Amino acid sequence: MNVAFTTKQRPPLVAPLVGLAIGYVVWRELALLPMAEASDVAQRVADACAALLPSSILLLVMIVAQMIGRNLAGAIDPVAGRDSRFLLINQRVISNTLEQMVVFAPALLALAARMPPYKMPQVVALALLFALARLVFWIGYLLGARLRAPGMAVTLAVNLVTLAAAVRVWI
Repeated sequence: MNVAFTTKQRPPLVAPLVGLAIGYVVWRELALLPMAEASDVAQRVADACAALLPSSILLLVMIVAQMIGRNLAGAIDPVAGRDSRFLLINQRVISNTLEQMVVFAPALLALAARMPPYKMPQVVALALLFALARLVFWIGYLLGARLRAPGMAVTLAVNLVTLAAAVRVWI
C-alpha cells in the first residue's frame, strides 16, 4: 500500500516539537510558584483537586461556547447536519478534552497522594500546564487543523509524564 501525503496532509513535525519545548519551559516556571507545603496526604490531594479547576473551568467555557454557537447558528439539533465549522471543531475539542481529562485527573490525584510535600509545586504545575495546553489546542484547532499540534503534543506529554510518575510512585 503506497501512501503519499500532500503538504496539507503531512503531519506537522516542527510545531509539536516547539510546543513541547515551550511546554517544558512553562512547566519549570510554574513549578517555581510559591505554595504552602502540604504535609499530609489529604492536603496534597486537595491541592491537586484545586489544581484541576482551571481545566474544568476551560471545559465549561468550551461547552458554553458550543451552546452559544448553536443558538446563534440556529443549529439546535446536532444531528440535523447543519453544524458550522466552528460547531464541528468545538465539539471535537470538547470530546478530546474530556477524553484527555479522564486519563489526566486520576493520574494527577494518584501522583499527589504519594508525592513528597516539597515536590507538590511540580504536580500543580502539571495541572496548570495541562489546562494551558488544552487552551492552545482549542485556539489552534479553530485557526487550522494543523495548528492544534502544539497543544496536542503538550497534552500528550503531560498525560504520559503524569501517568508514568503516578505508576512509579505506587509501585
